Amino acid sequence: MAKLNERYANALIELSDENDSLSEDLQGAILVRDMLLDHDSQAFLTHPHIADSAKYDLFENAFSGKISQHLMGFLSLMVKKNRESLIVPALAEFINRAKRRLGKIEARVVSAKPLKQEQLESIRKILTKQTNMQVDIHAEHDPDVIGGFYILVDGKIFDGTVRTKLNVMKERLKRGGYQ
Repeated sequence: MAKLNERYANALIELSDENDSLSEDLQGAILVRDMLLDHDSQAFLTHPHIADSAKYDLFENAFSGKISQHLMGFLSLMVKKNRESLIVPALAEFINRAKRRLGKIEARVVSAKPLKQEQLESIRKILTKQTNMQVDIHAEHDPDVIGGFYILVDGKIFDGTVRTKLNVMKERLKRGGYQ
């Protein structure tokens, strides 16, 4: 399935390049993905007894004039080929690739307590310098972290949490000593 998502994402990238509309298609893909992430939307699209025409009407009513014709064509193709369940994963892959091509990436910062805006801005500046890309930060807090924070960016984890430090210390003690 991952290969199919990649193929569809590549095809959308090519169409966006041909139409010189990558930024606009990125915004359209985000709009479609966010709407279709809803459980009810997914249930509607993947229900075997709902006619394809009703699904086409949903797309037409929800997205007409808001997304490009080739993005609308992608949605129609997915319904025609009974691959409705792949729409969101394929769009997510397209969004990631389009953002990278536009020099943007997303980072997820998870901390024990909510971080202040200045702290987030400092993290953004460091990540921008490290990655040479514009970084969009999504901050979350998780009390299980105990203290500190970790960052997920570009498939890497930067972990500075107390929980991880305690686990490392525990493992070292089990192996016979701490240095």
